[in-house]
Parts: sequence; C-alpha cells; structure tokens
Amino acid sequence: MPEPGGAARPGKGRSRPSPASLGVVRVGAGFADEFPGGDSSCTEAYATLVRTGEALRAEIERSVRVTFGLPHAALTALAVIEGAGEPVTPSQVSERMLTASATMTATLDLLERQGWIRRIPNPADRRSVLLEVTPEGRAAADRLLPGIRTVEQSMMTALSAEERKGLVELLGRVLERAAEVAARPAEPLSGERNRPGRLADEG
Repeated sequence: MPEPGGAARPGKGRSRPSPASLGVVRVGAGFADEFPGGDSSCTEAYATLVRTGEALRAEIERSVRVTFGLPHAALTALAVIEGAGEPVTPSQVSERMLTASATMTATLDLLERQGWIRRIPNPADRRSVLLEVTPEGRAAADRLLPGIRTVEQSMMTALSAEERKGLVELLGRVLERAAEVAARPAEPLSGERNRPGRLADEG
C-alpha cells in the first residue's frame, strides 16, 4: 500500500501561481459602452467571487497533494465515507459530492488501492456494494480534517469575526438566488454588445 504523506514526486511541488495573485476583478473604462445592458458591479462581484473560490479551493488541493499525494476529490470522498458513521453506497457518496458515477468509481478504486476503504456486500441489494472506512482510512481522515481547518483559518483570519459573519450572510443570499436560478430551465445566453473599436473587423 502506498504510504500516505510520502514525498511528492519531482515537479509536483511546482504549480501555477494562485488565482489570488490576480487580485479582484475590475472592468475597464469602456464597459458601459460595450455592454449597455450590463452592470459593472455585478460583473466585478461575480467574477471576483469565482476567482476567490478557485483560489481557496486551489490552496486546499495544494495542501492535500503535498500531504497525501492524492487529488482533493479522493480525500473528500474519504471524508464523506468516514463521516457517515456507517457503510454507505457509492451512489450516496456520489450524491453528497455532486459527482458523476463514472468519476466516483475511479475515485473509489483509488481509495481502495490506498487501503483506506473496502467494498463489502450490500445485504439489502445483491446488485450493489457498501463502502466502509478502514482503520488506515480513519487515520488519514484524522489527519485531513484538522489540516483543512488550519488552511481555512489561515485564509479567513484576513477578516474579523464580525466581518466573517457578515460575509457568510451575504454569501447565503447569493446562494439562495443561485439556487432559484438553477431550479429554472436554463436559458440561452442573450444581451447586447457594442464591439469596441480595438476589435472592429478589418475591411
């Protein structure tokens, strides 16, 4: 079984700069002319929120890679299985992670090769299996979860406790709106754009 926490392979420690290094997103002075139906504050807030999420996720992934040498998704699946407190089906793990079943199968295969989970017969359904965490898997989860809490703190202490509380409330409102929009049928992209002079077609 591969040893978790082993040294990263050559080159694995090198990565692209964090999206955070780009800072907040600011639109150009010609935004209003190019997009007459747009709102610069909406674009800046949306794009900055996406960039922030990418940066925060990338830091977790970087820490997971250097600690375990495995992708973040595999450790997330381990945490789901370990946190269930009882054997779970692959579909339950997939649903909780919002992951396609084909991708989940490969992830579970990886965890099983690590010796962190095992597949056992499902007494309620002979066509399926159950997943249970092994002692080695629990040890990995015991290392993973507090480590993630440390990364979270290292990032979010940039804000005061009161600011963090306010941020969660604001993000909650954005998520509520996003859930409402996602519950509706997707609409084709539309809108008006005035092509700027620098992009004008050459005759």
